[in-house]
Amino acid sequence: MEARIIAVAEKEIQAKGLKFTMSDLAKAAGISTKTLYSFFVSKEALIEHIIRAVVNHIMEKHTLIAARTDLDLVEKIRMLLANMPATYGLTNLRVWHELKRYYPAQWALVEQCMQFGWEEIQELMEAGMEQGHFRRIQIPVFIHMYIGAFEQIVNNPSAVTNEMTVSQALDAIIDILLSGLLSEAKGEEQQK
Repeated sequence: MEARIIAVAEKEIQAKGLKFTMSDLAKAAGISTKTLYSFFVSKEALIEHIIRAVVNHIMEKHTLIAARTDLDLVEKIRMLLANMPATYGLTNLRVWHELKRYYPAQWALVEQCMQFGWEEIQELMEAGMEQGHFRRIQIPVFIHMYIGAFEQIVNNPSAVTNEMTVSQALDAIIDILLSGLLSEAKGEEQQK
């Protein structure tokens, strides 16, 4: 029954964001609100359950990506930075905005997750600098720029294209941070 409730909650989140009610959810799941509350004592508890599942998925996927030996260094960094599940209705930036604004305790779990896994990324970036894939940079500044850019997009989702997903926003951030603003021709010209 819990899995069914979560599946229906995902559909509600996709349709309404986090503005669904527990009554809406019970009705959509075909159960009584009493039954729903026997599994999740509040909407906040349900959202926390979902966010914990998302965070666990991100951490598990991070570990799997970090262990892969079939990826080149740049590809591995890109995949680690773009690691975001496409489930639980959390693909829409507006849902992340609602989560941060209206559910700060649950958002704190996301913030904790944003601090996870940087050691592996830092090691890969250092190796990339040693091998000449990257120019020498201050990695802590890069990390703060990545997290800051993501938070700014979440804080103001209307600043980006309305239909942009979280994954698309992360891809855009990663592309700019890893490739910069200069076109390839200009970048090569300046290196000469």
